[in-house]
Amino acid sequence: MVARIPGRLPGTVVVGAHYDTKAIPGFVGANDGASGVAVLLELARDLPRRLDGPSMELVTFDAEESPPGTSFSSGGDRGSAQFVRYARRGGVQASPPLGAIRAMVLFDMVGDCDLHVPREANSDPGLYARFADAAAARSPSGSSAPFTGEARGVLDDHTPFLDAGVPAVDLIDFDYGPGPSPGAWWHTRRDDLSHVCARSLGAVGAPALAALPAIR
Repeated sequence: MVARIPGRLPGTVVVGAHYDTKAIPGFVGANDGASGVAVLLELARDLPRRLDGPSMELVTFDAEESPPGTSFSSGGDRGSAQFVRYARRGGVQASPPLGAIRAMVLFDMVGDCDLHVPREANSDPGLYARFADAAAARSPSGSSAPFTGEARGVLDDHTPFLDAGVPAVDLIDFDYGPGPSPGAWWHTRRDDLSHVCARSLGAVGAPALAALPAIR
């Protein structure tokens, strides 16, 4: 699904999340990936109907998860990769031309009640800083939480954009549940509504309302 908010300046910012879930019996995917979609839907409600900067494409990607029996490197990111292929062809099937895409922002696994969204190592530092600064600006203490620290690089729906030369940031908390990363609840039936919190969605979504329209 693609929804477009027109802007007054040339170019487009792609803002995305994946809506598919892992093919595991009984798997709900409340955090991975319903939380990112929830933030995207609320942004669609609250962002201005016309932006002062570039236009914005709000995109929900399918086929982020790899099919059973395949690795993520070979079978993941199929929806976002197709979007980029359309962009490379000059913009077809609701994708803008690649040269018009100024930046890409991805929301993934942002519902953890114990939320920490460090800068994923492959992500553009300047884009990440926009969200950290926006969080600090609205905090009485000046804290940029949950946007603090740095994390290892991961493959995600921002990867095809990075490979195409588009600045991109993956806003993701890849520690979900107890134990070593990625945590005991990741890709298990414990990824349910009892382990996600609305306040975490707000802690990401509210700074996004300030950060996204300022991207040029």
